[in-house]
Amino acid sequence: MRAIIQMLRIPNLLIIAFTFFILRYLVFIPVYAGYHMIAGMDNLQYSLMVIITMIIAATGYISNDYFDVETDRINKPQKLYIGNRITSVSVFSTALILSIIAVIAAICLSYATKSWLPATLLLIALAVTWWYAVSLKRTLLWGNIAVSCMTAGTIVMAWVVEKQTSAFNPQASILITNIVTAISIFAFLLSLLREIVKDMEDMEGDKLIGCKSLPLIKGVDFTKTILLILAGFTFVLLIAAQIFLLKYEKISAILWLVLTVEIPLVYFVIKLQKAVHKTDYHQLSNLLKWIMVGGIVTIIAAQF
Repeated sequence: MRAIIQMLRIPNLLIIAFTFFILRYLVFIPVYAGYHMIAGMDNLQYSLMVIITMIIAATGYISNDYFDVETDRINKPQKLYIGNRITSVSVFSTALILSIIAVIAAICLSYATKSWLPATLLLIALAVTWWYAVSLKRTLLWGNIAVSCMTAGTIVMAWVVEKQTSAFNPQASILITNIVTAISIFAFLLSLLREIVKDMEDMEGDKLIGCKSLPLIKGVDFTKTILLILAGFTFVLLIAAQIFLLKYEKISAILWLVLTVEIPLVYFVIKLQKAVHKTDYHQLSNLLKWIMVGGIVTIIAAQF
């Protein structure tokens, strides 16, 4: 049981829940109040959507570990639980049970909200999660893009389901859509950067199974160039976001972005060019995760 809990990546699941709830209570609800609207989903229904999303993410983590045993023997021997602390059958069974729970819960959520949209989106996410674990992650860039879309899609889904279940004022809808779009683009780019960096970290094991990752197919130098371009594009969009925030005098949010996103992103670019060893790429991967968290927390900073 302890091995399964460690495989769940609890901190990552908590980040997912944190993102969902700050969107609801610091973006959706305040806009509803400003336009004298009532949310279509109550707190229980919204919480159920969050829990289902966390279960799907947990399914992805466990199924990835199940299909990655051979590569993890080389890439992450210290985190290889399957075969050492738990059997592969138990791991696969856990992933299947979580999937079944997610399917049943998604159908219940759709019934409660009188809309099949929540179940449709959540079940598509579950299908992509398994597809990625089985084969997609071994393809050139498509696995990276799929994970990045799932990361950004989590944010988009929260709004799409809310919008579907509520009677919306057009101005309120445009306002929230703009905010969600900006956050989801940021999440997509940072996630894509991180996934490519993780490919650089895992080159040795990925090569063993014939994985067609970008660094293995195009080389490390080419991959670093792509990362620098993506980082530069992200930086430009951040500047644009700060100009937008300046119009609304959100100085605290602007300063927060500088301190927790832009400066760390510059540091990432500097360290990337010097990175050589597996540990270097692991540190860069962790840095990008916290940059993502810093970006999400901008929603809180914008309240002051």
